[in-house]
Amino acid sequence: MVRKHLGPEQRKFFAASLGAAVLVLAAAVWYQAPLLPDADGPARPASSSTLLEAARVDLNTAGLQELCTLPGIGRKTAWAILEDRRLNGPYAQVEDVTRVDGITQNTIGDWGRLAYVSGPPDRSGEE
Repeated sequence: MVRKHLGPEQRKFFAASLGAAVLVLAAAVWYQAPLLPDADGPARPASSSTLLEAARVDLNTAGLQELCTLPGIGRKTAWAILEDRRLNGPYAQVEDVTRVDGITQNTIGDWGRLAYVSGPPDRSGEE
């Protein structure tokens, strides 16, 4: 069996390939998911009700960015909601937002349970 030696170009290619493989391996190790849970305890998967609660938008307190997360609401309509709320006060029910131009019952129907209105502040302790 005749053994052939690598030429200079082949050695460069081999060294570059080996270097690239080491970089890929290092990146994989660096960015891997942690093997142990955080010190706070084991991570629990979020339930769908928890995700829904996190995504819900209070029409009486939401800012521009939060309002824009609702289906069918862009920046212009979100600004209109903020202005309507400033001029007319908080909403008593979700359907009251239809007083804003461009928001219909169909729009509210698209929101499902995402939008809600908070009640008035509790003043029972005040004198």
